[in-house]
Amino acid sequence: MILSISLYTLLTQISLPVSNLDLRSVLIAVPLISGVFNGLILSMLSMGLKYAEYYGLAKSILAIIIYTGYWAAFRPGLDVLAFIVSIMVLCVIQIGVLTLYARVQKEMFG
Repeated sequence: MILSISLYTLLTQISLPVSNLDLRSVLIAVPLISGVFNGLILSMLSMGLKYAEYYGLAKSILAIIIYTGYWAAFRPGLDVLAFIVSIMVLCVIQIGVLTLYARVQKEMFG
């Protein structure tokens, strides 16, 4: 969550090569929305809500797709690229952890 918000802060400081102001605002807001979703999914998991791990898996897969699109479309500098790669690696780790969590939940509660 902290990396997503840090990426949002960095993107507000640098300029994206997009002339449409509305599109630029949406592209800058994506990391912030991702951070908020991470917080929501974490709270859903801590409350033990049913299928919360699957929402987390879907969010992580979607984040990898979106950040790959960022990478391909904008060819960001190394500072932005470091955040993007870090977030993508953490999403892969999150996919693994949530998959194991889903298996444990299924074995324990059927």
